[in-house]
Amino acid sequence: MTYLQLAAFVAVAREGTFIAASAALHKSQPAISKLVRNLEDELGVELFDRGRYRATLTDAGRLFHERAATVIECSEALKSFGMQLAGRIEQIVRVAVEAVTALGPIMEILRTVQERYPAVRVELATERLAGAADALREGRADLAVATTFGIGAASFDLAPFRTVRILPVARSDHPLAAANGPVPRALLRAHAQIVLRDSAHGEGSPSLNVLEGGLRWSVDDVASKKEVIFAGMGWGGLPEHVVADSLASGELVALEVPEFEIGTMELFAMRRRDPAFGLVATALWEEMRRSGVEAASVAQTPQDGRGAHATRTTNGRSSGAPRKARKRR
Repeated sequence: MTYLQLAAFVAVAREGTFIAASAALHKSQPAISKLVRNLEDELGVELFDRGRYRATLTDAGRLFHERAATVIECSEALKSFGMQLAGRIEQIVRVAVEAVTALGPIMEILRTVQERYPAVRVELATERLAGAADALREGRADLAVATTFGIGAASFDLAPFRTVRILPVARSDHPLAAANGPVPRALLRAHAQIVLRDSAHGEGSPSLNVLEGGLRWSVDDVASKKEVIFAGMGWGGLPEHVVADSLASGELVALEVPEFEIGTMELFAMRRRDPAFGLVATALWEEMRRSGVEAASVAQTPQDGRGAHATRTTNGRSSGAPRKARKRR
């Protein structure tokens, strides 16, 4: 039994198909199949049921996978530790960030690490919905800040990073802004909802607060979404930190949309468990974890005798807070 055989077996179990495992390990599919078959022959037991489209673990395969995955994880951790002892510093570190993330904390993290490793090039990519986790899974990113939409959390190290409130908004002179209370379903569907297009490569990507049966426009980033809404061309959900000033000035109005299922997005710092990490990626990971802990501590600190988070109504506004007068333009 060899490390390569175990790595191939664990990859197939994780990815679900021999084709996906070959892509993850950068080996041909016949090579992966041979490694797994040789492992089964040596053990004298079938690890996969190959009679289905996906490579399904047998009962024996599930039991064996529990220990094999631990061996691979420990081996990679030991390799990573050895690389750190050798003082390995990566030339490039790639970070994928969910589009709704406030970039201020990310910049502070990158600045802190850059001061320690000034020669390292950082490639920062903005992804949507499941895209950041997808980039991590496919090896296009070393670290990510993302939601857990559409991922197998068991394959990743996760650390809470930030909670982002999503508010449905429209320009103050948009027809939806005149609604007093919950916006009627028919009225919502008569006007374009501006939604972010998922950047994940896989099929069946999750949607977020997308109303079925209505007029819909798709954009590729939060900035474009905000501009379309500012132009009065539609309505949609935007992060609170993006629209706070516009809501305060009256340029935008928060809408009450009971059909919005998700009022907040929980963001996590993520990294895969299997690759070895160099000094810079490790430093970034530790800074992300620290930043998340500090943010959670601030959020839980009482302010004026109350918690930092007021009770929210279904439209995302704090209960008891009066709705601002609307400016028309």
